[in-house]
Amino acid sequence: MFLFERAAALASTLTNTQRGKGCVAYDPTAKAPTYGYVPNLAPGIVFSIVFFLSLSMHIFQTIRSRKWWYSSLALGAFGECLGWAGRTGSHYCPYNSSLFSLQISILIISPCFFSAGLYYILGQMINQYGQRYSPISARTYLYIFIGFDIMSIVIQAVGGGLASSAGSKTPPGNTATGAHIMLAGIIIQLVSMSVFAILFVTFLWLARAIPISRILILSTTFSAFCIMVRNYYRSVELGQGWNGYLISHEVYFTVLDGALMALATLILNIYYPATYLSGVPEMSKRVSSEDIALKNAV
Repeated sequence: MFLFERAAALASTLTNTQRGKGCVAYDPTAKAPTYGYVPNLAPGIVFSIVFFLSLSMHIFQTIRSRKWWYSSLALGAFGECLGWAGRTGSHYCPYNSSLFSLQISILIISPCFFSAGLYYILGQMINQYGQRYSPISARTYLYIFIGFDIMSIVIQAVGGGLASSAGSKTPPGNTATGAHIMLAGIIIQLVSMSVFAILFVTFLWLARAIPISRILILSTTFSAFCIMVRNYYRSVELGQGWNGYLISHEVYFTVLDGALMALATLILNIYYPATYLSGVPEMSKRVSSEDIALKNAV
């Protein structure tokens, strides 16, 4: 008890900056952590495990299928796992600025890797079922959307770094600049995903006579929907500012970020896209069919 009381007394004399350099338990008599709350342990553990399992599956599925573009899904799951591990650590060390910076920066950009995976899926569908069903070619499509994805990642990473750095200072610095930069990155991703949704629906409508796997369509649509809802939430959250209602109430982040991203990645584990896409271009299939018909005729 004596040692515990000495530790508690010492904790109450530390500034938030001093706390941020190590691990000090939450002190209700001191200033609130940068989060505005102490992250709950249960969501941190659950999502760390879920994303780790998803990461393991994506690695296995990518190696087995040898479709290396799908490694972006593994990168997204890795980022989510690392970010939620940081939030788990923050339950015990809520003043630690390194853990805060880790989770805020990584969790803001990880969905971009899932978006890249979805862009590739549509590119593969266009390549396999026919360019005539898409306004632009599969290669042009990937160049444009992956370019915007990279831009979004860089902007959000810079904004996250600035915001977390300012928020961990004593007294706290101006986090508005970093939050606005992060918001700009999320808006870019949101616009990109919205255009993707339009092109995806256009492709499906034009190719409605083609027997495309319903499972592939539904799983891709569901994953994209989860990511878009998450992006809308993060846009509103950051728009309210660092001291806004949404960002200071953990339940919204748990449900509208953690749970939605878990669903977005797990659906692609269960219904792995490469299983439903042969990867054989339409022209190659056409040539093969003509060769078979010619041989049969002879």
